Amino acid sequence: MRMDPELKRLREFDHRIQEISREFGLDFFPQEFDVIPAGKMLEILAYHFPVNISHWSLGRDYETERTKYEHGFGIPYEVVLNSNPCRAYLMNTNPFPVQVMVMAHVYAHNDFMKNNFHFKPTRRDILPSASEAAIRFHKYEKEHSFVEVERVMDAAMSIQLNIDPDFFIREESEEEKRERLSTPSRPDHIPGPFDDLIPRKAERRPTADEFRRKTPPEPERDLLLYIINHSPKPLKEWEKDVLSVIRDQSRYFMPQRRTKIMNEGWAAFWHIRMMERLFKEGLLNEEEHGFYNLYNSRVLASSPRMLNPYLVGLRIYEDIEERWNKGRYGREWEECNDPAQKEAWDRGLGEGREKIFETRRSYSDRFFIEHFLTEELVEDLQLFLYEGRQEGGEVKYVISERDWRQVKRHLVSHLSTFDIPAIMVQDGDYKGKRELYLMHAYEGIELDPEYREKTMEHIFYLWDRPVHLESAVEGKKAIFTFNGQRHHHGETGEKT
Repeated sequence: MRMDPELKRLREFDHRIQEISREFGLDFFPQEFDVIPAGKMLEILAYHFPVNISHWSLGRDYETERTKYEHGFGIPYEVVLNSNPCRAYLMNTNPFPVQVMVMAHVYAHNDFMKNNFHFKPTRRDILPSASEAAIRFHKYEKEHSFVEVERVMDAAMSIQLNIDPDFFIREESEEEKRERLSTPSRPDHIPGPFDDLIPRKAERRPTADEFRRKTPPEPERDLLLYIINHSPKPLKEWEKDVLSVIRDQSRYFMPQRRTKIMNEGWAAFWHIRMMERLFKEGLLNEEEHGFYNLYNSRVLASSPRMLNPYLVGLRIYEDIEERWNKGRYGREWEECNDPAQKEAWDRGLGEGREKIFETRRSYSDRFFIEHFLTEELVEDLQLFLYEGRQEGGEVKYVISERDWRQVKRHLVSHLSTFDIPAIMVQDGDYKGKRELYLMHAYEGIELDPEYREKTMEHIFYLWDRPVHLESAVEGKKAIFTFNGQRHHHGETGEKT
């Protein structure tokens, strides 16, 4: 069977892009590409994987994506999945030079997801895992009814983001936590000759037996996992499987959420340099160069309505490379107050490429922005805070904050939490009645009342005992309770 000429040419470019990527120092998993129509791309966007579990919220997302596409909002040029082999889906409507750009972009994503610290513990077999879960869930629907399965899924999805965001750090079992907490640590105070003059009050440390009884042994961030392991309902095995699948998929996407700016910026950084090589080698013609310039400018366009992770990430990497090449960092650089000297500063260190690879390996967006976003970048990118104002039937965006320190502080705060409230399990045997006591790490933003109540109802369904949530209202400590029949709200009067 004769191969389509364009597909054959794409394969040739794929081979050359791999060679150039390795020359640049990229290290990636085996790469697989699928060229697909818009309908399939919309499905993957909504359901996250080519084949996945079914839920009404994913169907809703599909209709949203389809409506946007039909009204001219377009869809991404590609979708890349963190798997081994790495799987990428390309739109069949992309012009040929755009397909080449996207393939170069994908190899950089592949490198990032293989080597960034936050991706290390994620499931690389997520595609067969999602497909097998879809088959099991369909079986559960036949055995236990569609309504029952959906009810468990509703509850799980209401708290799917309430997992430990730092799961990439070594996880401890409960027994390991108990052993660590009950093992006496080195004393903070070393006895001295004048201790009798300044008596110190000894702090009581819980006994090993108390640690063995306490559940959880220390506040637990992974609410879904705690319910799976400790629900007094008790949960059936199929229900635990449903919760575990949704938890696994949430954990799979956590590194993507935490490194969006870095990951997209890294891919943009390298696709630009790969395309420059391909044009220099004469593998693409002038007309194709024009197509590339048009689509690449769209990828890197800025807007006051939202932060463009491709543009911001790219510019930060380029700035890091230049600064570390010229030695524009460290105490001497920071303390130099001569503008002319700073303008001409170039120590010729050539450490830039090494530095961006080091950054790609160990950072998340939160620290990337905190450590490397400079005043000059904020000004050049016009990365200010904007607000929309209604004027004459249209919304106009005006700058509400220009101070680069405030902009950085705002971004760091958002990237630390993603506006997901931190809810921890404080006590799984509250009042000695197996009631669940949760703690909201209140940081000045109150929980939305409707979401709070609905979520507590979902948690009650999984726990089958009263659920208590400590949070705050107007700066004062408040305890919310749902007992299966009604909601109760009590304020303690204490300030948070």
